[in-house]
Amino acid sequence: MAQKQLILLLFMLYSRSLAFIRGSELFSIKFIVHAVILVAVVPLCSGCTGDTKESSTTVGNKQTSDVSHDSKVAATAELELTQQIKVFCGGCHAVPLPDSFPKQAWHDEVRRGFGFYYESGRKDLVPPLQASVVAWYQQRAPERLAEPEQTEARTSQLDFQLRFIDVSIDSPNLTAVSALRWANLALSPSRIWISDMKRGVVVDCDLNEPANAQSFRIGANPAGTCSVDLDENGSPDLVVADLGGLTSEDHSRGQVLWLPDEGRKESGSAPRIILDSIGRAADVQPADFDNDGDQDLVVAEFGWHKTGGIHVVYNDLNAPGERTFRDLKVDSRAGTIHVPVTDLDGDGRLDFVALISQENEVIEAFLNRESGFEKVQIYAAPDPSYGSSGIELTDFDHDGDTDVLYTVGDTFDSYLIKPYHGIWLLRNDGQMKFEPQHIAAMPGVMRAVSADLDGDGDNDIIAAALLPLKSLRGTTPTELQALIWMEQTAAGQFERHVIERGLPIYVSLLVSDVDGDSDLDIVAGCYHEERADPPSLLHVYENLRLRQK
Repeated sequence: MAQKQLILLLFMLYSRSLAFIRGSELFSIKFIVHAVILVAVVPLCSGCTGDTKESSTTVGNKQTSDVSHDSKVAATAELELTQQIKVFCGGCHAVPLPDSFPKQAWHDEVRRGFGFYYESGRKDLVPPLQASVVAWYQQRAPERLAEPEQTEARTSQLDFQLRFIDVSIDSPNLTAVSALRWANLALSPSRIWISDMKRGVVVDCDLNEPANAQSFRIGANPAGTCSVDLDENGSPDLVVADLGGLTSEDHSRGQVLWLPDEGRKESGSAPRIILDSIGRAADVQPADFDNDGDQDLVVAEFGWHKTGGIHVVYNDLNAPGERTFRDLKVDSRAGTIHVPVTDLDGDGRLDFVALISQENEVIEAFLNRESGFEKVQIYAAPDPSYGSSGIELTDFDHDGDTDVLYTVGDTFDSYLIKPYHGIWLLRNDGQMKFEPQHIAAMPGVMRAVSADLDGDGDNDIIAAALLPLKSLRGTTPTELQALIWMEQTAAGQFERHVIERGLPIYVSLLVSDVDGDSDLDIVAGCYHEERADPPSLLHVYENLRLRQK
């Protein structure tokens, strides 16, 4: 259209010039005007009425150039956004992987991530446009997450008989067993401490005489316990890590409580406070960290977002002979679940290993040095919503060093069953380098322990799971695996055997010869969201292997 208008304009000028230049004396000027106009008009006319192939090519090349330019601009913008996401999201934790959530979940996940940043009070990062981040993740995310593979071996030489154990407690709440600890495994393989978070009690129970169980109301929501002689009087005491509230929130109601002599000599007396005004306390373990002959403590303060950390509490004896406890906070990150103790580097000083979840998702060793605790990373998960749920220290392959049995299965953040949830073994090469080996997929797995369940001389793995009802989303409970045994058939090779199918309700797990028949039995603590029939605090699976021979 622009070409035609230009041609008409030039012809108008041409006509006006002819009218103006009339004399023969101006012939030379007339000739020049004619020539200029013809030179200008002819090429334009050929573009409209002549061979259109060249014109089309010219226009086509322009369009191609425009498309190429637009693609380059889009690619540049995409790279810039990717870099912004990497810097912003990676400023606090690992950059989330797009395939960690289905496409439809990313709007809420991004919104929640931005909310955490603004609530943190940090101002050192530049947030990208939130809608652009959502679009970036949705473009790369799957429509739905893959189903985890859980192939079961066809045969098993073991059989188990289930026994329900309930303890009468004056409380209407459902049971929520968070931890099981042996009272004294060397003296009694059947006596355990049971932490019930919902009913706010710790139960001393002999599994073979549950009617004689004794309960102690210690704290608001006891999450973890340990049996240790803090006052060195020859009688074990009970130490409890108290959440101070079941719901996930930041508060300072968490505490660590001490019940001397397990409450037997001072029955009914209030426990002594060792540590208070902290976030939600999830675990406590004893160790003589300063090599002075008495037992100190390491405490996992899970917290939530603004609270959390790891405390080493030193046990001191002052001049009048009174016990005092000195708190050293060695880490301030939220999300610590377990803090098992060992001499990891073999230097004669006790260390501990911490599983730190939330957005951190790391396993770190805290090596006990003369100058303080040195942090050494053992494993870092690839995604901040990985779902770490537990660790156990074990010399799994009997090579003289400490390996880490690791479970990933927490679904309470998103209520999604993820295909990578399952059991991992972090093998120690003896030089503090840990090689991860994926053992098995298991939705909701919360706890795994190593034991020679079949008595063939090598370690197997027993694992238990918990899935909230909200996470099922149409899944039939009978399709789920609540308790499994991974039989080690050759070095590093495993076969899955399902011990219990149905709704997974287990957070805690122990293995011991409970019934005294020389094989190993399984004890799982129940975490109920709804009434169970029959009511149960524990499920004991008695191993019938030797009885069948």
